[in-house]
Amino acid sequence: MSDYLPLIIGLEGTSLTSNESNFLMNYKPWGIILFQRNCVNHKTTLNLINDIKAKTHQNIPILIDQEGGRVSRLNYKEFPKTLSAKSFGDLYEYNKEKALESVKLNTNLVAGSLKQMGININTVPVLDMPSLTESGVIGDRAYSSNQKIITEIAKIVLDTNSINGIASVIKHIPGHGRATVDSHVDLPVISDEKDLLERQDFMTFTNLNKAPIAMTAHAIYSGYDEKNVATLSKKIIGQIIRKKINFNGLLITDDISMKALKGDIAENAFNSLKAGCDIVLHCNGNFDEIMKITNKISEFDLISIDTKLLEIFNTDLKLDLKEVLQKLEAIQSQYS
Repeated sequence: MSDYLPLIIGLEGTSLTSNESNFLMNYKPWGIILFQRNCVNHKTTLNLINDIKAKTHQNIPILIDQEGGRVSRLNYKEFPKTLSAKSFGDLYEYNKEKALESVKLNTNLVAGSLKQMGININTVPVLDMPSLTESGVIGDRAYSSNQKIITEIAKIVLDTNSINGIASVIKHIPGHGRATVDSHVDLPVISDEKDLLERQDFMTFTNLNKAPIAMTAHAIYSGYDEKNVATLSKKIIGQIIRKKINFNGLLITDDISMKALKGDIAENAFNSLKAGCDIVLHCNGNFDEIMKITNKISEFDLISIDTKLLEIFNTDLKLDLKEVLQKLEAIQSQYS
C-alpha cells in the first residue's frame, strides 16, 4: 500500500499547471479538493479529474463541497441542482416519511452524479446545530436545530453516500453552531457551558461517530482550551473528539488558509498535525503556500488511504439517475 503526504490541496484553475503536475507526481499529496473555479463546465471538469488521476493513481481522494443550496461547487447545467440541507429538515417537521425518502433520493442523485465524474468524497453531512445567534455561515447548511432530526437525516446521507461509492465527511467537529462570527473571516470563540455543549452540540457527532472522515471547526471552545482553536488543540482533539465523541476515523482540518487562524500558515499546518489532525486541508490553490506547508510538515509520517475508504471508492454505481431524479421531483412538487 502506498503512502502519501498528509495534505489535501486545492488547485488554481480548470487545468493543472506545470507546478501542480510536478507536485502531484513528486510530493504525492493524499488528496485534491475541487471548487467552482476548477469546475466551470462539465467537459473541462472531467478532463481535470482524468488528468489528476493520470498524474497520480485511480483511487486518489478527490473531494468537493456539494452540499446543495448555496454551497455547491458544480453549478453548470449537466449537474443536478439540489436544495439546501434545511429544506429537508423543514419537510421533516411537516412530513417525516416524505422528508426521509427525499433525503435518500437527493443523496442518491448527488452521490451517483459525483461517482460518474470520478469524484469520490463529498464533504457532507453538516452536523452543526445552529443557535439563534449563529453567524449565518452555517444557517441553511444545517438540517435543523433539532439534534434528533439532524442525526436521523445525516445517517441516511452517510449510508447512501457509501452505497454509491462516495465517502462522507462530517463537519465541523465538535460543533460550529454556536459560533457568532464566520471563521472564514475571523476567529469564533464559543464560551457556552461544557455541559450544554456536551448534551447538545457534540451529540450529533457522537451519534454518528462511525463516519469515515471528520472535518474540524476553526473555533475556540474556551471551557476546554482558551488559547487554541479546535484544529490546533491537543485538548479538544484528544479529550473531546477522540475520547468524549469517540470519533476514530480520519480527521482533516478545515481549510488551513481561513482567516480564523492567525499567524504563519505553514506553522498552523504543522501545529494541526502535532495536535492530532491526520491531514491538512489547504484550499485556495496558492502554490507558494502549498510548498511552504509541504516543507514544514515533511517531518511527519506519510499516510495511507484506509482500506475502508478504498472499499467505498471501489463500489460500483448501480442507480438509474434519471429515475431517481423523477421520483425526487415528484415529491418536491407536492411540497414546494
